[in-house]
Amino acid sequence: MRVLFTATPAPGHFHPLVPLAAAARTAGHEVAFASGASLLPAIEAMGFRGFAAGLGRSGDGDEEFLKIKEQARGLPPHGVEMDRIAIARIMYGVRARRMAPDLVRLADGWRPDVIVRDSYEVGGALAAEVLGVPHAALDTTPLYDLGPLAEDIRAELEQARREAGLAPDPEQLMLHRHLYLCCAPPGYLDPAGTRPATLRALRPMPFDRFEGEELPEWFAGLPDRPIVYVTFGTITNRWVPGAFPQLFRKVLAAFEDEPVNVVATVDRDSDPAELGPLPPHIRVERYIPQSLLLPHCAVAVTHGGFNTVVGALDAGIPHVVVPFLGDHPDNARRCAELRIGRTVDPWTLTPEAVREAVSEVLTDPDYRANVQRLRAELHALPGPAEAVGLLERLAAGRSVAD
Repeated sequence: MRVLFTATPAPGHFHPLVPLAAAARTAGHEVAFASGASLLPAIEAMGFRGFAAGLGRSGDGDEEFLKIKEQARGLPPHGVEMDRIAIARIMYGVRARRMAPDLVRLADGWRPDVIVRDSYEVGGALAAEVLGVPHAALDTTPLYDLGPLAEDIRAELEQARREAGLAPDPEQLMLHRHLYLCCAPPGYLDPAGTRPATLRALRPMPFDRFEGEELPEWFAGLPDRPIVYVTFGTITNRWVPGAFPQLFRKVLAAFEDEPVNVVATVDRDSDPAELGPLPPHIRVERYIPQSLLLPHCAVAVTHGGFNTVVGALDAGIPHVVVPFLGDHPDNARRCAELRIGRTVDPWTLTPEAVREAVSEVLTDPDYRANVQRLRAELHALPGPAEAVGLLERLAAGRSVAD
């Protein structure tokens, strides 16, 4: 079986696909990735064959992409207007329309039996329909309510389908017609939410490191006291004005006089030196794989991206969420409802508010007990090997419901 994985060219979209791709490769199948050229070094560093397709992370100079992104300038980073641009017009729109024809051309020389995409890489769904092969979507934001964007997404998808020579699909069945993999503990999902019949729960597969990456040498020498992990992911710093360094300074100030170790990570394009001098118990690095770091931590203070929330659950630690955009507010709300974490409003954030929230989740045993309950649910779900079996059924022309 040939499996083509298609990813939006950003680590948070690529990393969730890697364990499933590795499992398919281990099972003896031929695996390749297609994404923007900017992601190819990361793909090839993992030992996978990579094909350049669609737009890179910054749009590769595409005039339509740049024009749409310019329209986001000055908009609040949270809210429907920003989501309409970043999600509907870019993800479901120009990225999908540039990706689909590249994938169809790619199939002339490397035809897949099944396509697996991250849920925002819509070009893979379009190409699969054009090629007549099944496809699976891996949902990377299962709580994100796209309802307010429904009309915008419908318009973008209909344009993409017209350009691909496909008939209208007003109910958007294309997106989850064959298989919809959802990597979340059942108890974490919104009980009022609706899910497609092709949904299959899959154990989250934390992955964020390349071969040879380990914890930095200084980590072993940290004093014996609780470790607080602070991060705002790889996307927030690009889309939220002031997220770095102003917001980081406020959050880190919460711990200046606290008896803890703080390990903070910024994205690979930010310079920790911009934060200025910090106390010795606060360390800031460009990047540390959180799958290595979180098991050693007592609490995480983050933006609330789904991958990070699940990583904290997998490590068995509570959360303080500072939500910005996309699915961050939805995850923050669910963490509060389930009492696995606290929320701090980023727009009114003070060091005192962060310090109080961290103190509560560390000292109230209910938070850790609730985390452990969801962690047990998470570990009971089927893993990537079982998901490969579902892909094999699709490639053989069988429904996952058979």
